[in-house]
Amino acid sequence: MNLNQRQSFRSGQEYLRSLLFLSPFILLFFISLIQVFNLTIIQGDKYQTIAESNRIYQKTINPVRGFIYDHRGELLVENVVQRDLYVTPAYIENPNKTLLTLSDLLGLSFEGLESIYFSRALKIKNYDSFPLVKSLNEEQIAKIKVNIDLISGVEVISSLKRYVLHDQTLAHIIGYVGDISLVDIQNDNSLSEIKNSQIGKTGIEKEFDFILRGKPGYQTQERDVKGKLVRVLDTEGAKDGENIYLSIDKSLQTHLFKLFKGRKGALVALEPKTGLVRALISSPSYDPNILNSIVDSTLVEKLFDNQDSPIFNRAISGQYPPASTLKPFVGLAAIENRVISWEKKIRDNGKYFVEGDPRPYRGWKENGHGNVDMRKAIIESSDVYFYNLAYDLTLSGIKPMLENFGFGKKTGLTPFESSGLLPDKKWKLGYKGDFWFKGDTINLGIGQGYILSTPLQLAVAYSGLANKGIIYKPLFIQPSDEKTYKPEKIAHINLSDEGGWEKMEKALIDVIAARNGTAHKVFDKNSKVIAGKTGTAQIKSILPGKEYDAIRENPLLRDHALFVGYGPVNDPKLVVAVIIENGESGSEVAAPIVQSAINFYSK
Repeated sequence: MNLNQRQSFRSGQEYLRSLLFLSPFILLFFISLIQVFNLTIIQGDKYQTIAESNRIYQKTINPVRGFIYDHRGELLVENVVQRDLYVTPAYIENPNKTLLTLSDLLGLSFEGLESIYFSRALKIKNYDSFPLVKSLNEEQIAKIKVNIDLISGVEVISSLKRYVLHDQTLAHIIGYVGDISLVDIQNDNSLSEIKNSQIGKTGIEKEFDFILRGKPGYQTQERDVKGKLVRVLDTEGAKDGENIYLSIDKSLQTHLFKLFKGRKGALVALEPKTGLVRALISSPSYDPNILNSIVDSTLVEKLFDNQDSPIFNRAISGQYPPASTLKPFVGLAAIENRVISWEKKIRDNGKYFVEGDPRPYRGWKENGHGNVDMRKAIIESSDVYFYNLAYDLTLSGIKPMLENFGFGKKTGLTPFESSGLLPDKKWKLGYKGDFWFKGDTINLGIGQGYILSTPLQLAVAYSGLANKGIIYKPLFIQPSDEKTYKPEKIAHINLSDEGGWEKMEKALIDVIAARNGTAHKVFDKNSKVIAGKTGTAQIKSILPGKEYDAIRENPLLRDHALFVGYGPVNDPKLVVAVIIENGESGSEVAAPIVQSAINFYSK
């Protein structure tokens, strides 16, 4: 064998060895190629269906809503666990069949479930879900768990329900929460991230919603063709909401709420030296837990259809004639404008006439109060005296003083309060289409006519009397350190009359302490000394005598009863404004509540 033959033989052997060495790898390659062909071509449709059926889904993790406490740290609002039935329409092939099954299992109306389902299903995107039934009971949960694997697109999810511990007592302060609506999302696009959560609708829950609700988290999930959870792929935790401490004193609030005894009206109690609101009542009230998690729609309908408007917050939004509670401010305006002195007397025979007008302006006391100076006019609430002052002052003399004390504008406590109404010539021409007459000014002088104020405004105005001209902004939120807290001053009224504040305060003390005072009925030598003023607000103009007896047969047309006071006068701890709708006598129904509030809080 020559050299070339030997080389050729060796090359063949090497090729054979290489082929034998590579043959397993070649075999694996061909098997893999066949498998790929099988999966992508022969069985491609099958595995495409499986891949599409297992969806990657991003679920929102709702944060825990912050708790609410009173200023002493007593819990007022918490969260309790409830179980809700959620549905994902994208996984439900036959909604009517599914709803019928759920109706039978849960013992609920098919029509009711159908209404909720289709009203919500049309508004959601892709694989979004929503609660179909909230607050499932134990029996409903048990039945769902047994059958849930047979029902596509349905799951039970635990959630936190807002719960107010003292139901009606704090309703108008705290407010309630509700589902996020499309309007809410349009006003705040960030709400679209927590669309299955709730936001504040009224009260503190609404005003401080952004602080209370926190920020949502997210969980990336894989779900099967029936919408059942396969596995969690990733989680980003939620940031829980912050807790809030209110300035409210729960003990005082509870004490005063009981005193209303079903009457209609409102109360605001605040500290004059700090502006901190310690109690706020609007009556009748309601249970916010009915609205925090709506289970029975008939209860909700009954609540909103109630003619007494229990949801309406009379304390901050109710607008009433201030009546004689306005007289101290008109009196100070008259002294400042040198229309009258403290000592000058005016004859009050029960009637006042304006030149050229045959109609008499009558006082509440038919035969009048005789000779009256400022002190007596406040103590006995002489209408004729203040008719004289108003006529001489004119509108331009009265209005600036009332503006200084905050009438006709919001106090700043909350964006949701009413501004009341301090009328003038421009307002009357624009809203009534008529000119301002002297009679309008005269009525303004006794807190009647077009002027309107809220109980909150009255409390803030009287804090100016208690503080000898200084008014602080009212607050609902307790300062973190009350000892170092510096309240925001919103008004400082200076009087040129030396000793004017003290003189007015002595008159207001004698409204209760003096035998001829309009609120002497509540005088108790063992109680704290308070200063205050009664008011009787007419809601229907009438002639004196028998006509009112006929009118009062309709309770809704009876006069409103007011009393605003502060005390103890040597160191005022509390200013309290009370209005009892159709209560008629401020001294009998409103003053005792103010006296009780100050005594209770000043222990």
